[in-house]
Formats: sequence, C-alpha cells, structure tokens
Amino acid sequence: MTTSDGNPAIGEPAFLSRHEVSTLFGVSASTVTRWARQGLLKTLRTPGGHYRFPAEETRRAARHGTSEDGTPLGG
Repeated sequence: MTTSDGNPAIGEPAFLSRHEVSTLFGVSASTVTRWARQGLLKTLRTPGGHYRFPAEETRRAARHGTSEDGTPLGG
C-alpha cells in the first residue's frame, strides 16, 4: 500500500526479503532467487549480498502472476 505521494504507507516495508516473496508467490526461496538472477523480478542487493525486492512492484507482480515485462511467473 502506498500513500498519495507514492511512498510506502507507515508501517509498510519498502522492500521484501526473499522469504517474504517466496511466501507471496507460493514458491520456494530458490525459485525467487532464480527469478531475480534471470531479471524477472526487480531486486536490490544489500552489501551482504542478500536480495531485497521493492514491495509494491513485487506485490503487483504477484497479483498479476507476471514479471514487470509481462513474462508469466510460475513455480
């Protein structure tokens, strides 16, 4: 959820972890990693090498079952 200015609502994380994304899509964390490496989901890498996914875009992709470019996602 975002506010009218496009920022995450208070209490809503701006980014999701790999585990949170796997739960959202109903797939394994390994599948989420593969999608990230293939560029199917937008991601950032932390200095420690962990993946972080923009929450709003990732939730939108989960609702539609496709990546940002329209590629179908499935387990």
